[in-house]
Amino acid sequence: QGSMADSTYDHIVIGAGSAGCVVAARLAEAGARVLLLEAGGAGDTTGIRVPALIDAQLDGPEDWGYRTVAQSELLGRRIFLSRGRCLGGTSAINAMVYMRGNRGDYDGWRDLGNSGWGYDDILPLFRRSEGNSLHGAPWHGTDGPLAVSGYSPDAPIHRAFVTAAQQAGLPFNPDVNGAEQEGCGPFQATIGPMGRCSTAVAFLRPAMARPNLTVVTDALVTRLHLDGARVTTVDWLRMGLPERASGGEVILCGGAINSPQLLLLSGIGPAAALAAAGVAVNLDLPGVGQNLQDHLQVAVRFQIDQPLTPHGMTDAEAEAARALSLAEGRGPFHTNFCEAGAFVRTDPAERWPDVQIHCEGTYAPFYFDGVATDRHGFGLLMNVSRPKSRGEVRLHSANPLDRPLIDPRYLSDPADMAASIRGLRVCLAIGDAPALAPLGTCRTDPAPGAGDSDAVLAAHIRRVGTTIWHPAGTCRMGPDAMAVVDDRLRVHGVDNLRIADASVMPTLVSGNPNAACIMIGEKAADLILGNRVAA
Repeated sequence: QGSMADSTYDHIVIGAGSAGCVVAARLAEAGARVLLLEAGGAGDTTGIRVPALIDAQLDGPEDWGYRTVAQSELLGRRIFLSRGRCLGGTSAINAMVYMRGNRGDYDGWRDLGNSGWGYDDILPLFRRSEGNSLHGAPWHGTDGPLAVSGYSPDAPIHRAFVTAAQQAGLPFNPDVNGAEQEGCGPFQATIGPMGRCSTAVAFLRPAMARPNLTVVTDALVTRLHLDGARVTTVDWLRMGLPERASGGEVILCGGAINSPQLLLLSGIGPAAALAAAGVAVNLDLPGVGQNLQDHLQVAVRFQIDQPLTPHGMTDAEAEAARALSLAEGRGPFHTNFCEAGAFVRTDPAERWPDVQIHCEGTYAPFYFDGVATDRHGFGLLMNVSRPKSRGEVRLHSANPLDRPLIDPRYLSDPADMAASIRGLRVCLAIGDAPALAPLGTCRTDPAPGAGDSDAVLAAHIRRVGTTIWHPAGTCRMGPDAMAVVDDRLRVHGVDNLRIADASVMPTLVSGNPNAACIMIGEKAADLILGNRVAA
């Protein structure tokens, strides 16, 4: 494919990820001429389609495979940070947990000066996307394109976890995306009969038959060109060759890492940082790349003596499980292993739960980190829902092929360590509950023999703490001087440019953020088209 310099579009969408696929599809459905640029490929492999094969996608061809800079509060470790690089973006390689966050998250955005972003404003957008097979009105949609499902209540590990959590004092909650978030119960996932339901599957691929939607893969966008304060053209590399397009409005959907990186490469960001990286300043916008937030996950792991996990499967059994998932949408590989969990208020002063727990129905983590893989077991994966620590994304150099420097500064605010310790104590109490004993449960990490003092738990957090891959906030929305976009997602001081992805979140939502990114895509399309969503 040659240069597209003479092509003109109504909209150019950069990044076909969780939000970008939604934006491009909705704009194309409305009749607009849309160009969608994606740095990765088609993202339609068997490994992506089969839900249980999550680990095979991480750090592979469909993953940017980022690493943070050394984290001083985590023993100097560099943390692996997965980000999707294909049609569907991170929704094509993530753990598929469907979680919205709670009312307080979005009302908090509104109260920061972002009109139209309160919970009652955005709930119709969640419902519009959703094809929920378990829950309906008033909290859920049942006929949207995004498949959302639950799990069999007979899954032994997760059934025992929910009972144990209640024995540890947590209320049962059948729908943590419903009226209240607090409690323990089944989790939902973006899994349907077709397997993983990424935003490429749900939104983009049905729209690609439209002649007014042009999708270009393997297109690494390198720069936005400005004429004065107006974005006029977009440059990218495809197969090593430069290409360019002009159009109407540009919508940047690169995510919390790539969106600020592209702004900085284009001379939009903190003037001093741009100058230090050798980039000419087009607009001094100090908030670009700042306010990075992420969920730090800490695992408590338990061995069991019952054969209730995929450990020990023969190659033939694994192949049969893959085939069953692909052909019939069921079986031992038609799961993300995170079938249940909990939201806990460890601080009575909090109105909303401040800790999330995933019950992972395998002993080993998705991404190998040195944990033994030679046994059956499960993990209780805890993270603080609303971390107070803040980091940044900055350029390594002016070369768009250089990876950005990612510094979440995990645990830089002492409140996050205190909350993590409280959350670990909840996990330990659940692990000690009677309901888990019949599985032959034995805690392995942190080892019980060391005791469970605050000092021991803090050392465990520093040793094993890692990201759960939820970066957000680096182009945050707001009316103040450090905000990057306004509440209509328009970049402050730049004409013709919006951002729609996790980077615009003023604060990270209290849960897995993929559903919120899809909602942001829906909201962006409505703002561009001037729609009002019926409640």
